Amino acid sequence: MRKNVLTKSVLLTLTSLCIAMPTWAEETMKANLETIVVEGEKDTIADGRIASVNVVGYMGNKSVMDTPFHEVTLTSKVIDEFSTPGRGMIDAMTLDPSMRATSGSMDTSVSIRGFSGSGKAWNINGVPNMANQKQMAYNFADRVSIISGPAIGVAGNATPFNAQVGGSVNMISKKAGATPNRSVELSWTTDSYFTQKIDIGERFGKDKEWGLRLTAMNASGDLAQDGANDKQRNVYLNIDRKGKHATTNLLIGHSYDNNTGLGSTISLGKLTELPRVPKNTSALAPTWNNDTYKNTIVVLNHEQKFSSKVSWFVNAGYHKEDYTSWLQQWSSRTLQNLAGDYTGTYTQMPVYHTDTYIGAGLKGNFNVKGWKNDWVINVERSHFRRDRDNHVSNANKYPVTGNIYTGSPTPKPNIVWDPITHQYTTTVFGWSALDTITSPDDKVEVTVGVHSHEVITRNGDNGTSSGLRRDTDATYSPVLAVVYKPTDKVSLYLDHTETYNEGTVVSGSFDNDGEILRPSKTKQNEIGAKIKSGAVMHNISLFEITQENVLTVPTSGPKGQARKLDGERVHRGIEYSLVGSLSKKWDAILGISFLHAFQSKTQGGANDGRSVSGVPRWNGDLALIYKPDDKWKLIGRLSYNGSCNIRETSSYTQPISMGSTTLLNLGASYKTKWLGSNVTWNATCYNVFDKDYWYANGDNSIGLGAPRTFMLSAKFEF
Repeated sequence: MRKNVLTKSVLLTLTSLCIAMPTWAEETMKANLETIVVEGEKDTIADGRIASVNVVGYMGNKSVMDTPFHEVTLTSKVIDEFSTPGRGMIDAMTLDPSMRATSGSMDTSVSIRGFSGSGKAWNINGVPNMANQKQMAYNFADRVSIISGPAIGVAGNATPFNAQVGGSVNMISKKAGATPNRSVELSWTTDSYFTQKIDIGERFGKDKEWGLRLTAMNASGDLAQDGANDKQRNVYLNIDRKGKHATTNLLIGHSYDNNTGLGSTISLGKLTELPRVPKNTSALAPTWNNDTYKNTIVVLNHEQKFSSKVSWFVNAGYHKEDYTSWLQQWSSRTLQNLAGDYTGTYTQMPVYHTDTYIGAGLKGNFNVKGWKNDWVINVERSHFRRDRDNHVSNANKYPVTGNIYTGSPTPKPNIVWDPITHQYTTTVFGWSALDTITSPDDKVEVTVGVHSHEVITRNGDNGTSSGLRRDTDATYSPVLAVVYKPTDKVSLYLDHTETYNEGTVVSGSFDNDGEILRPSKTKQNEIGAKIKSGAVMHNISLFEITQENVLTVPTSGPKGQARKLDGERVHRGIEYSLVGSLSKKWDAILGISFLHAFQSKTQGGANDGRSVSGVPRWNGDLALIYKPDDKWKLIGRLSYNGSCNIRETSSYTQPISMGSTTLLNLGASYKTKWLGSNVTWNATCYNVFDKDYWYANGDNSIGLGAPRTFMLSAKFEF
């Protein structure tokens, strides 16, 4: 199968080269890069917070009105304003109505249109698998782009480890601007968490073609949750070159994080109702639980013009993610009663991940009787290796007991370190082809494309054919989209996109241990409208996403449960957003979503209509920014997370209902000069009313929401 994929890829590439050769020889001398460089606030709305020209995967730079998907690009300005201390930028990302984040996690896990996935599947500068599985640094990011819905044919394929099937996230690194920048930022956060940041950028060389941008952060101290402590640091260097016929960008980064006592989720076990919510500063786990991890990335992007009509590109990346300490729960800490008692097991199990990626292709444009064609062909290879303790000894399993209201009396164990061995590798070979056809009057755009890939996964025991765990080659994933612009203020769009996973290997806790479930497809149909009204952009979209379901079902076997492909999961929803400047002094970001997520076509109809566990129907966010003058800025954010059902899927017992939550954040900033430098002072209060609340955390699990937190900072620009 691998040979078939590569043969198709090579043939497509050679065909494109044959098309390009005649114009290459003729036009090389007049070649000139036409790439749109998105920087500053000239291509943004809402006073520089949301981009109006975005990087849309292989489609390149496109205006919001020309993008045939629900796509939002947040700038560093809004990320800095709405990110939460100790949790990173996921709270800023939830300003997009498609996004939802658990309210107490330090993971980069987010839900897009009701489908959860790890941040490890995110792209950095268009390269998959370069982001952290745990809290992702964001001080190096200039923009974060989110495409809602399965978008593998547009954004490329990550190795399927914790893949994000509900959408695609791409972080774009900061580059040196035309004007040099130098800044230092100092901040304090409840309880005693101190952060220092630097950001330095400058261009040099002939015509300022070279640019350097250095960002770094150091942070440490106690967090608002009792017993929680975090130490982290990172440094990122971005080097770019803008030549006459080529552009190159190299990002090198390293981050380190050591956090202790951050257990905030727990399983409900066999409980049939929610326990009383404890004080939000409570520790739901032993305060000695620990994560220590390091991430190193190298990301390269290069584009070279053959002519004014054709160019070639290469994107490559290397990511090393080492969990040098992972003292976490081996089996879920499970509540035993409504009094809050729990039991569980912890283990020390370091994990080591290595990702490599390379993708290359051609892109260009040509006209047929006034109809413009923008095309791209890409061939890619992703490789993932996971090393860990594959045979955890009994000496390295530590039983714990505790109570969510009073804490855990279990002392920190004497750690046993078991040998680290190679667990498995996954390699993905894929290709994509896209063509966007634009009418002579620019009113109609039609995008057609296709993606296909092959997944090979091998056990680490020997790496030979006898250790083959999966070898899957699913069907093609098409991309079909249309944009119609009756006026320059209105854009109507519809799309059909798909993706598929690698197939699931059933684990040892099920009766069908070792069974390989075939790849399951995820499909989306979407229709939407984007409307410009003065300085405000409105976007409304209706969508349906279906995914073949992998469910835990009850059995009569010795383990009492099995994992099966059973029917499909259906997510139907509507989203509305408003972004822009309401007046000279008022900016607004509003997002509202309704999502009905349920099971369908299950065996014998036994589970048809059952709601998907932990997915609320209603969510909403309103952020208002008031600028009384050039110095002051006042910020308020109201977040609503609707009620949902939590369902224990192995027994299909009566679901537990979880109520809605509304949170308020308030902040202010003041610009002034001090010792000849521009200084911006910031103060923010998160969860102003100090609300205690539970949030849903997947099947039959709940988490404790973050407590009221204060943040003070000062940014000095030289």
